[in-house]
Amino acid sequence: MQECIPIVELLKEETGPILIASHENPDADTLGSALALYLFLKKKGKKVFVGCKDSVPHFLDFLPESQEVIKLPIEEVFGLALVVDASGFSRVNAPIRAFKRARIDHHIGGEFYGEYDYIDPEAPSTTALVYKLLCAWDRSAIDEDIAENLYAGLATDTGFFKYSNTTAETFELAKELVELGAKPHWTYINFAERESINKLRLISKVLETLSLEEEGLVAGITIFDRFFKETGCQYADSEGLVNYPRSLEGVEVAYALIEKPEEGVWKVSLRSKGKVDVAKIAESLGGGGHKYASGCKIKGSYEDVKKRLLTAIREGLIEKVVSQGA
Repeated sequence: MQECIPIVELLKEETGPILIASHENPDADTLGSALALYLFLKKKGKKVFVGCKDSVPHFLDFLPESQEVIKLPIEEVFGLALVVDASGFSRVNAPIRAFKRARIDHHIGGEFYGEYDYIDPEAPSTTALVYKLLCAWDRSAIDEDIAENLYAGLATDTGFFKYSNTTAETFELAKELVELGAKPHWTYINFAERESINKLRLISKVLETLSLEEEGLVAGITIFDRFFKETGCQYADSEGLVNYPRSLEGVEVAYALIEKPEEGVWKVSLRSKGKVDVAKIAESLGGGGHKYASGCKIKGSYEDVKKRLLTAIREGLIEKVVSQGA
């Protein structure tokens, strides 16, 4: 784990324009981290921008100042670019020009840019790291909007405090953010209970593809591009659908295969209930992430991609059995 002081000093000293970049297809942790930093740095008089390759999805448009997110790429050259909640700038999936780069993240591995990187795989969310960074600089500058953005990332990355990364420290952090102005009920309602009828129709189509593999240890769904067109949904509406196969009793690894024809790839989301390290599975396919939640992109036909994915998952299951028997 690296300390946050070097990056605090870097931010204090930076005089050029600063870009806070989220990863593509943003979730609440990357966008909450980016917006919290953006709002804080604005308070400190910095010339700062917050950017993402993709538009802010409906389920995140409640985040304070989300309308400030600019669409990447842009032509400006930045003195400093920070990527948050991502294994590197490659996850931004848009060109960025900057004299200095740094990363704030809680993923294992990935790209490293130097001494200013602030990475802690033990943290429950990237917003937890951003909170520590802001406290090390000036806790009194954390207002309600900043606290809400930080809380949203923490709550969603812990499954609203249900996942195994939820600890006593996580609850203490949540308590501090609520005391600073975050609103738990409002956050949950806005994030989880604003679905459209089109999204429910998409879910219906996706569940028809549900399949079980490896004697019920693996379950997965496929989200074909035509499903988005047939239901009037966007790619962002696929967020979280992998949790449906994950919810099945007896399943250890869940996957979602999402067709992205404009990129010529299949996006893979992987989830584990704890016994299998899906980060290793994703890494074997060119991706990465956490032990319990990871992903990658694979090129090829649907049949070939699914075969490669299931082979990698099978090897992950075998590794689990071997390690337990050791």
